[in-house]
Amino acid sequence: MTDPSKFTSLFVKYERRLYSIIASMLGHPAEAEDLLQETAKVLWKKFGDYDPKLPFLPWAKAFARYEVLNYVQKQKTQRKYFSAEMMKLLAEDFEFVDALHEARVLALESCVAALPENSRNLLDKRYRDANSLQQVAVSQETTPNALYKTLQRIRKGLRECVDLKVAEGVA
Repeated sequence: MTDPSKFTSLFVKYERRLYSIIASMLGHPAEAEDLLQETAKVLWKKFGDYDPKLPFLPWAKAFARYEVLNYVQKQKTQRKYFSAEMMKLLAEDFEFVDALHEARVLALESCVAALPENSRNLLDKRYRDANSLQQVAVSQETTPNALYKTLQRIRKGLRECVDLKVAEGVA
């Protein structure tokens, strides 16, 4: 039997990315939400066939694309949609953008890991723990303005590091 918690965990992790794929192919947000739900049903039914050794997202994307193409084919007489060629181009473009996003996320993780411990701690307190600038400044015994400048330098360094790693193709 299929493990509902494993499916739910994977689906929730990639739900917005699947929505983005569907919406980019359809161009209609409300219909994209409906098709996301249909895709979720299909993924749940087919989850027993999923090989957990392989990445979930590419497997799920294939079903999302099929659902969109099937939906468009059924709706063809009711309204105008992109041609099949255009939908293929949009899907390929989304793949490129998605891959670039993934590369930037991996590069950012690497760059953050390479920061000095005190810089990582500041980032954690400010962003992961969702503290205000004022709260972190008080805990660090500094002024909000000085902390702002420090965080600005850290973010600038991270941006440069990420850009360099992505340009080099190393994450």
